[in-house]
Amino acid sequence: MAVIRDLSLILLAVEAFVLALVPLALLGGLAYATWWLRRHENLPRWLELAQAYLTLGQTYVEVAMRTVANPILQVHSFLATVQRWFGAIARLGGKR
Repeated sequence: MAVIRDLSLILLAVEAFVLALVPLALLGGLAYATWWLRRHENLPRWLELAQAYLTLGQTYVEVAMRTVANPILQVHSFLATVQRWFGAIARLGGKR
């Protein structure tokens, strides 16, 4: 009976391997197709135009986020500088 048990376990492992191999092959094919399409000489005109619009949109978003984040970062930098100054002044005073 142990031989049949081992054989059935091996067959289940082979079946699981084959069933896992199919989605892996499909995902690999999709990744290769995406890589092939991203090369500029293979890119269809409509995808090239869409890519240009997405790049333009990304640039606008980056500019907007930089505009929003810069004042916050400058205030934080100023507060950190002031805290450092107060820390240096407190160390100069010593223990009383």
